[in-house]
Amino acid sequence: MHDSDRTLIQVFCAQTDKEHIENIQQFFQEYFPKSFLVGSTTDGIVEGEKLYLASKSLAVFSYFEKTELSVATCKITDMCNSFCCGETITKEIVQDNTRVVIAFGDGLNLNGEEFVKGVSSVAPDVILSGGLAGDNGRMEKTYVFDKEEIIQAGAVGVALHSENLHVFNKYSFDWTAIGKKLRVTKAIKNRVYEIDGMTAVEIYAKYLGREVANALPRIGIEFPLVFEQDGVEIGRAVLVKHNDGSLSFAGNIPEGSQVRFGIGNAEKILQSVHYHISELVQESEYEAQSIFFYSCMARRRFLQKDANSELQILKYLGNVYGFYTYGEFFHAKQNNQLLNETMTLLSLSESDTPSKKSLENLSAEKNYTVKPEYAIANLVNAVTQELEELNSSLEEKIKQNTSVIYKQVYFDKLTKLPNRLSLIKDLDQCVGKAILLVNIDDFTTINDFYGYTIGDRLIVHLAHLLERKFKDEDARVYKLPSDEFAVVIAISQDRSVEDVIEELLKLVENEKYRVDDDVIDFTVTIGAATANREKTGLVNADMTLKLAKKNRKEYMVFQEEMKLSEQYEHNISMAKMIREAIDGDRILPFFQPIYDADTLKIVKYEALVRLRMDTGEIISPFRFLGIAQKIKAYPKITEIMVKKTFQIMRETGVKCTINLDFEDIFHNTTKRMIFENIKAYGIANQLTIEMLENQQISDEEKFTSFIEEVRSYGVKIAIDDFGSGFANFEHIAKIDSDLIKIDGSLVKNIDKDPNARCIVETIVTFAQKLNQKTVAEFVHSKEVFDIVKEIGVDFVQGYYFAEPKIDLQIE
Repeated sequence: MHDSDRTLIQVFCAQTDKEHIENIQQFFQEYFPKSFLVGSTTDGIVEGEKLYLASKSLAVFSYFEKTELSVATCKITDMCNSFCCGETITKEIVQDNTRVVIAFGDGLNLNGEEFVKGVSSVAPDVILSGGLAGDNGRMEKTYVFDKEEIIQAGAVGVALHSENLHVFNKYSFDWTAIGKKLRVTKAIKNRVYEIDGMTAVEIYAKYLGREVANALPRIGIEFPLVFEQDGVEIGRAVLVKHNDGSLSFAGNIPEGSQVRFGIGNAEKILQSVHYHISELVQESEYEAQSIFFYSCMARRRFLQKDANSELQILKYLGNVYGFYTYGEFFHAKQNNQLLNETMTLLSLSESDTPSKKSLENLSAEKNYTVKPEYAIANLVNAVTQELEELNSSLEEKIKQNTSVIYKQVYFDKLTKLPNRLSLIKDLDQCVGKAILLVNIDDFTTINDFYGYTIGDRLIVHLAHLLERKFKDEDARVYKLPSDEFAVVIAISQDRSVEDVIEELLKLVENEKYRVDDDVIDFTVTIGAATANREKTGLVNADMTLKLAKKNRKEYMVFQEEMKLSEQYEHNISMAKMIREAIDGDRILPFFQPIYDADTLKIVKYEALVRLRMDTGEIISPFRFLGIAQKIKAYPKITEIMVKKTFQIMRETGVKCTINLDFEDIFHNTTKRMIFENIKAYGIANQLTIEMLENQQISDEEKFTSFIEEVRSYGVKIAIDDFGSGFANFEHIAKIDSDLIKIDGSLVKNIDKDPNARCIVETIVTFAQKLNQKTVAEFVHSKEVFDIVKEIGVDFVQGYYFAEPKIDLQIE
């Protein structure tokens, strides 16, 4: 054996014993100090046609005469992820004349696909080979190493630099893709949540049967998901089945990928090995001096005893050395990739001697039996293709009818004008334009006197009149229900909306609508407003039209005071009602139970403010708290709620939460009142204060001071309505709460909105990492409860369990 700086030693270990690896390192440090070494634990070792699973370690020596070597390692840390690991190693060892990088990464902590992307970000044209370390399928710990370091989370790589090194690589996949193409609709790296809008587990159940879905991931090797990436067909085997119906695969599957199920056929795979050897022989101009084998553990386990048959076929190429991996690195079509369920071969040669191997010397292919499942796969694919062709034909027919359907939905049948739905759809693009609502006066009388046919003809006549009037302007006419039209028009600087309206009124006044020998005189009333970003323009125009009708005016243009006058009356009435409720002791706490999601036992109650009117009607806070703040009655309501709630807590011994916002804690009198009553009633250990999380923190110093003081009493802190308004994860960290209440707007639609579910899952995961409990509010149905419980929410609250009531619902 040559000990030199041109000797590469690859060590493949069947054991994952760290002490065993250290002994190997010490041996090579002592006897081969100049040589370069890279090593990996495995799922099986290949030495020629022999396969060793757990009985030995193998060292393979490669001495190069014209090639220089560089070795580097990198560990995953908080500052260096899998991508960074690939990037760092490549920057350290790749040179201008680098021909190939052989890299080994740990199989459990390193994201192989991100590692490959890191390598490619530095050297996309350099061939990458090797794979992820194994541990005989135990999935407990894997190691990679050089002569100095043993790495459990990271990678080791060796670069081969030469102008005279001939490199060839091949891969064999040979899983047959079957069935229709399915789209991955929700995935994060290697975890697939939804395929075609269904959970990944349910997709397996739908197409392969419930028995297969139940057996995942044990049966995941036989039925991988197959897709094409950068021109290479890739299979991903199932590794983990999660409680939410998602599946983790042995490699990333990008969201949006089109995938099919794969089916394996051992005899077909072995038959294909002959083909790939033939390709390698034909493409290799020079005699191979070293051939390395990096193949997937899934392939070995699927082939079982036929794995030895595969090695016997490979013997034709010469002595092949390598190991079974948890994922293979491969370079094809100017791209490095992470493969699964494949066999990869790397052929190296410094020789300029042409290859002498002849395909005639390749042993004849065995006459493999075609198994029934292979024929069934072809049948499935043929039927699928026929169905896809039929679907394509149906889609073409649907496209041909789309215009007809669109006109029926968005256009008025009588006038052929766009209808109200069209107007609402167009409003976002109309901001700043005027909306004119044109209503025919006394149209019911016209219908009653002349009949509905004449009435319809008048509608059509006015439609044509409006179209002619505005045809040369930036305007569009819409037909609304009954006898009403809308005109959306851009008003130029040289005239006002009033000018446009008066022109239209004059046109209608001078128009003579004849029916036989009779002339029908008709007039219109117009209400106008400006389309705005708040999308209230159409409502304002409608309100103005009604006001014009009521006041018998030809037209009115919306003014803000029109809305304010009504609002003022409402505000005055509500302010009076709030003051009377305070004086009459009609501000009340209602209590809604909060349940443990697992035991469904009540753990505490939320005290919610209510106002009882003098009629006995109970009204919710959203109707009066805003006005209470404006009339400076809010601190008094807070004081009433604090004292009444604390009294009930002391009498019953129950735990309760109360809601405070920043106005409460920044108001010195209110803050002092809160602490005085906590001490007076002695309920600190029963109390949780919920901070409304939909507000911006205006004074962090005061806020932090309040949190620290209230905690010193033994009171717990909860963040309320997290996920709305100014919600952010930095806020959670600053508050350091005990409890996070997830905003009800996310929870109530979680069974229908996948985005809401994704956000809630993120919040729960983040809270768990901070050791904070979570509460799901607005749980209004069993479906919603089942989902939040599956996600891992600790507590639940909502109408599905109990409504807020004035009396405690003690179990």
